[in-house]
Amino acid sequence: MTYCLNLDCPRDKRQNPPGTKYCLNCGSKLLLKDLYAATEPLRDGGFGRTFRAVNHGKFEELCVIKQLSPPLEFQRKPTHFKKYVRLFEQEARRLYELKHPQIPQLISYFEEDGRLYLVQEFIDGNNLKDELEKYGAYSETKTRELLLDLLPVLNFVHERNVIHRDIKPENVIRRNRDRKFVLIDFGVSKQVVAEAPTKAGTKLGTPGYAALEQRHGRAVPASDLYSLGVTCIRLLTSVMPYLDIYGDIHDDLYDPLEGRWLWREALPKGTKISQDLSQILDKLIQEYVKDRYKSATEVLEVIKPPIVVVPGLVNLQQATVLSPSLPTQPVTGTPPVAVNLESEKGIDYSHLERLLAAKNWRGADEETSVKMLEAMEQVSTGYLSEEDIRKFPVKDLETIDQLWVRYSHRRFGFSVQKNLWVKLGGKPGVYDATVWEKFGDRVGWRVNGEWVYYTELNFTSKAMPGHLPGGTVFGWEGGVLCGVLGLGGIWFLLSRRDL
Repeated sequence: MTYCLNLDCPRDKRQNPPGTKYCLNCGSKLLLKDLYAATEPLRDGGFGRTFRAVNHGKFEELCVIKQLSPPLEFQRKPTHFKKYVRLFEQEARRLYELKHPQIPQLISYFEEDGRLYLVQEFIDGNNLKDELEKYGAYSETKTRELLLDLLPVLNFVHERNVIHRDIKPENVIRRNRDRKFVLIDFGVSKQVVAEAPTKAGTKLGTPGYAALEQRHGRAVPASDLYSLGVTCIRLLTSVMPYLDIYGDIHDDLYDPLEGRWLWREALPKGTKISQDLSQILDKLIQEYVKDRYKSATEVLEVIKPPIVVVPGLVNLQQATVLSPSLPTQPVTGTPPVAVNLESEKGIDYSHLERLLAAKNWRGADEETSVKMLEAMEQVSTGYLSEEDIRKFPVKDLETIDQLWVRYSHRRFGFSVQKNLWVKLGGKPGVYDATVWEKFGDRVGWRVNGEWVYYTELNFTSKAMPGHLPGGTVFGWEGGVLCGVLGLGGIWFLLSRRDL
């Protein structure tokens, strides 16, 4: 269906058959710029409406249309509206320059029929509020994952003098393709409203998430950190602000009389939060800017997980990993020497190292896939061809493998997988169905003769040797292949002599 964007068209009559150029009810033109067609509304907001859409100029690619609604301050006088358009264009250009894999790319911005529009990349995934309702409250591990994934994005944004202004669970999407967190709904309209001729009655940010200074029109980078901190405690507790029948905001997570958050008291029974994470969250959500972290980098420095040594192995000269039925490589009490994070393509592997050091095996598995795609500039395609694998830079392959080997105590890594592949009779670059099935059985990718789904992989330290990385090889998540090499394509990678 094609959805009419005319605000005067009755809501129940805005749907039109596919291919319709003009609304059958009001006669309005349906294709913006003769390219973009809205298909269904996603949500309404104080600054406009958002629609799922199709880009007919690019192979029917999905996109998002944002129709902005100028505040009354700008509508009252033509000169004010012209200023709004000028500011809109300035802010849209700034958003266009925010080229980051965890920020939706701006495709186009324009004015048409007296209305302003943004067209952005469509992110396929669920926002964190929907995820919370589906799976329940966050754990400490998931909260750390969120912080470690989004803080570098905020650092990138703030370094370019942009403030998001509206961080909340609804504005963070976990992308299905790589499970990364994507920050959406950047405040182009919010930035413009901040320059309104008169700001009386204008609310910037979302009640229950906006920092004190932001509520008074003085947003700074630390305001985004505050909102991120509040997002974390709401995900940990499942307690959201709500409106009563009179339209007043209520928040059971905050005590306005004492001026403090009550998030510890609201944690689900049995939830344990370490002291260091508690202190980090407390500092993020301080009322006054002077008491908060000043930058995302400052938070990353304190949340960086330490190197974890497996208990019981520290004083041993040599030990054997669990899983006595399988031959394994020896594990020493001290991990191998530190890994130099070298890259021939300028790829930053520090986040992968942090995830591995924290034993966040799933996060590290997904990060490995992302970094391999980035190294070969194949993020948009979502997979590596045989040619890509043969040309994959040696330094990058060694860095990824050595990180996995180091932090898993030689249990996981491409080189571990290659040794098993060769022992089972696998030959470099040659597909052998029998060996492939034996290999799947040996590393735990097959159970009772059936290949497992990605969601069924064992993301723990007790997984079979060679079980991880797994997402680089195959990753059926909800029926979508999200692996880098494609199902069964590991024999190309394991033919590399550098492993």
